Amino acid sequence: MAALKAGVASVALMASVGSAMAAGDLIIAMPANNEPASLDGHIDPYQSTWLINSLITDPLVILAPDGTYIPGLATEWSVSEDGMTWSFTLREGITFHDGEPFNAEAVRANLERVLAPETASAQLASDIGQIASIETDGETGLTITYDSPWVTLLDALRRAPMWSPAALEAAAPGDMAAILVGTGPFQFVDWTQNDNITLERWDDYAGATAISEEPGPVGLDSVTIRFVGESAVLGQVLATGEANMVYTLPPLFSDQYVDNPDYTLMSRGQAGTGLQMVMNVSSPPLDDIRVRQALLLAKDSAAANDILYDGLYQASDGPLNNIHPCYWDGAAEMYPYDPDRAAALLDDAGWILGDDGMRVAQGVAGVEDGTPLTVRYSTLHHQEIGEVFQAQMRSVGIDLQIEVVPGPVQLDMVQRRDFELMYERQRSPSPLILDQVWNSAYDEPGGWAWTGYADPELDEILNQLRGVFDDAERCDLAVEAQQIIMENALMLPTLSQPIIVGLDASVEGFTMGAEGNWFFLHNTSISE
Repeated sequence: MAALKAGVASVALMASVGSAMAAGDLIIAMPANNEPASLDGHIDPYQSTWLINSLITDPLVILAPDGTYIPGLATEWSVSEDGMTWSFTLREGITFHDGEPFNAEAVRANLERVLAPETASAQLASDIGQIASIETDGETGLTITYDSPWVTLLDALRRAPMWSPAALEAAAPGDMAAILVGTGPFQFVDWTQNDNITLERWDDYAGATAISEEPGPVGLDSVTIRFVGESAVLGQVLATGEANMVYTLPPLFSDQYVDNPDYTLMSRGQAGTGLQMVMNVSSPPLDDIRVRQALLLAKDSAAANDILYDGLYQASDGPLNNIHPCYWDGAAEMYPYDPDRAAALLDDAGWILGDDGMRVAQGVAGVEDGTPLTVRYSTLHHQEIGEVFQAQMRSVGIDLQIEVVPGPVQLDMVQRRDFELMYERQRSPSPLILDQVWNSAYDEPGGWAWTGYADPELDEILNQLRGVFDDAERCDLAVEAQQIIMENALMLPTLSQPIIVGLDASVEGFTMGAEGNWFFLHNTSISE
């Protein structure tokens, strides 16, 4: 297995890929900002890490394209009436890429690693929860017990990679490549950072999970994921033959592929938070609710959608977007675009207009008089949304400054609380994403509770949410949580992005996941 390599940034067109593409090689182009900070899904909290992991290792359970859980490495499972005990039956005869057996002890080793404090896996660890005990019964029996009801387990396990315990034990500290030994359809080959990740087919793959239509190895010889920095380049690589799949095709470049028999387009909305900006409420100027409310009233998401994406995205207005099953429609009425009201709130908060039309502090607690009202927006991508908001907010005297940061820098900034507005997105049809982002219990390294806001009432609602299995009751609690979040103006909703996948017509059997941001290659092949 090749070691990880530090590569040269991919700033030009993928020059040599088109001519080198072989019949069984899937070349996936995706935005450079989707490149993970790490490939160890036990630690890294980003969706792209878990997606790539799912090609290398099978999960215990799979979230099927229809939104139901189906068997992965577990063939069946059940939960006790009190919601505190989960029992799993595991598949027999499955091995890791290194030949080690997959069994109940392997699952225990992976879960214990996730939960170990030294792993610093706050996101996945928080989703799995504080397990009271893990018991094994032979090779295939596994029982996980909690001290209180825990409904997030299946959603956590479908994202949790199962690595070979032997590889975990043998890997030298910091040698991430050495641990990427799973049971999945592809083996890890190489990661040239800022360029590509290469995987090759594992010929001994069992193909036993419920997502595989046929047993045995997959139809692809290899998968190369190439990270492309420019949207214009990403929009063209399918047409030029430099890739046979584009994941997250920019909407403005999709017209050339529509109704073209040489290509296939798939699109799916993403239930979740949408592309939101969370606020650091622990320091000026956003420690003042009036300023936070003014930001909400001074931006026009619908206009941004029209300007940037020809209306192909959807405007968001609350903590859950409007395709989420637990969406609260009351959020739409709370903060309509109203620059006059925004200006009045800023006046009241002590931010007065200067001669240049921009606001400065006058009598603002903790802020020296004359300090400009500057709000810094830090983002991994979609900075163009910030640029539209920048112009809108300038009309009421707010100086919105935009900085683009990579994932590792973002995580460092939020852990130090060194931000004002920060890009954040969760994608799941489960209301438990509210718990991930807004429960102050996750205000720790690796967690998603970045704002510094702590409210016992909100935390209690979110704690209840984790213990409820009834969908209607969960949505009722989710609505209560959304009301508190919006009443306190803790986040700036922007837009919801559909995922568009472009495929060369030769690519067959590709399957999008239930959330749009997930896909399966188990049944994929490339025709001659």
